[in-house]
Amino acid sequence: MKTSWRHSRTVRTAAAGAAAAIGLSVGLFGAADAATAATASHAKTTPAAATARAAAPRYVVTDCGHAQVEPGTIVLACADYGLGLKGLHWTSWTPQLASASGTAWWKDCIPNCASGHILNGPVVVELYGSAAVKGHPGEYRYTRVTITYLGARPAVYVKNCSGKIVPTYPVTWNQSVN
Repeated sequence: MKTSWRHSRTVRTAAAGAAAAIGLSVGLFGAADAATAATASHAKTTPAAATARAAAPRYVVTDCGHAQVEPGTIVLACADYGLGLKGLHWTSWTPQLASASGTAWWKDCIPNCASGHILNGPVVVELYGSAAVKGHPGEYRYTRVTITYLGARPAVYVKNCSGKIVPTYPVTWNQSVN
């Protein structure tokens, strides 16, 4: 069966609209995206614009399993809330790299983590790497974070050449994002 370009475009546009409606009904988009979608449904848009919006992938960072776009806070140690980023001001949010400045917090664990203090320091943050988010078609999450400390830095305990555990205070810290 021969299909015309116009028929094919109409089918793609209808499929994209249906996919967006299904996504909204199961809560795949955040409140801001839902509000944007509701506003867009009342405005006159061209089929090409609707298809372009539906086809654009969404990049998120997970914060203890919750997907967010350009969040102000990211918890990096979910189990004990012992490491995180706050006051984030994003300068870039692209598929390749998201970057921001803000403040890191960490527990000093002195005398132990339960009774230690929370310390803060200014940082530059870079998110990178990409993985599809299961159950959320068209959504990708950043998989790695690099934190560059501009002031105070947390202690990272490593074994030195003599086998003794000693604190180091690295300028940068790389880790997986939850």
